[in-house]
Amino acid sequence: MSKPEKQPTTMASYGLAIQKAMEANGYDAAGIFAAAGIAKVPSNDPMERLTTAEVAALFRECVNLTGNPSVGLTVARFMQPSTLHALGYSLQASSTLRDCCERLVIYFRLVSEQAEIRITEEDRLFRLSMHTLIDGVAFETLDAFMCFLVRLFRLLYKPDLKPVSVKLARPCPPGYEAPYEKSFHAPVTFDAPYCEISLEQSVVDEPLIGGIREIAHHNEQIIEGYLATLDKEDIVTRVKQLIIQDLSSGRCSKQRVAEQMLMSPSALQLKLTERDSNFQDLRDQVRKSLALSYIEQGHVSITEMSFLLGFTDTSNFSRAFRRWTGKSPTAYRGITR
Repeated sequence: MSKPEKQPTTMASYGLAIQKAMEANGYDAAGIFAAAGIAKVPSNDPMERLTTAEVAALFRECVNLTGNPSVGLTVARFMQPSTLHALGYSLQASSTLRDCCERLVIYFRLVSEQAEIRITEEDRLFRLSMHTLIDGVAFETLDAFMCFLVRLFRLLYKPDLKPVSVKLARPCPPGYEAPYEKSFHAPVTFDAPYCEISLEQSVVDEPLIGGIREIAHHNEQIIEGYLATLDKEDIVTRVKQLIIQDLSSGRCSKQRVAEQMLMSPSALQLKLTERDSNFQDLRDQVRKSLALSYIEQGHVSITEMSFLLGFTDTSNFSRAFRRWTGKSPTAYRGITR
């Protein structure tokens, strides 16, 4: 039996930039996350992850609500180096832009497993490109990260840095050519086979004021530790993701999740036991987290919650909720308002 491919994820802290961007423009960020099926606005913990589908759903809700297909450019303005956790600090301590880009190539997997970063050089140009590894990556995700990189390069090098050109692997939203060129400070080509930022080769080797090798190295050690943890926790993360996807169908079971992971239920349980976990506990954790989120939102009824969490009726949900919190759903909602 072949080994199942793990589902690519992105650091959930990316969602914090989306939250800030939406709130700064007067939108209900919590409502956007809920509509996208995400239980709560994420933290800055690099081990908290969002799937490709979750990020795409999040941006889809943002576009639908704002009517702005270039909303990724707005999100980029709210991304900081710290959004990338230890990698962001390591990038800030890079000695040159080349050094910065080489770190991105090596450690980008901590940020996202949806794509990989590559460097090419020709015709006196230094090209940093992003190549998606899977289908379903939202255009807005690519817009946001590529725009963030240009902003980062300007922060590290000079505020007036202008790329020679930018390519985006997306069609241009009609009438939005100008906002893209203004955000990237460069001519933008759309419908490219991959995303790319081209810089003058002479620029990338100039020493940066903030270059501190010791700080960069220290944060690289932190990154490597997180990557090792991420690899170990893949099975738990994957199971939780599949549970979230299946809960409202009423068919969420160990058998079904195991089938989706191309293994037997006993093999799945063995792998979870190695992580000091089991399917029932993980399903309970996911249900509790989602239930508390729905309760706090206020507009989701108790009956709807029961359905969304895969319970056969409201009485079973109420008993489970009382076990989690010591209170009925109605009573708990009353004290949170």
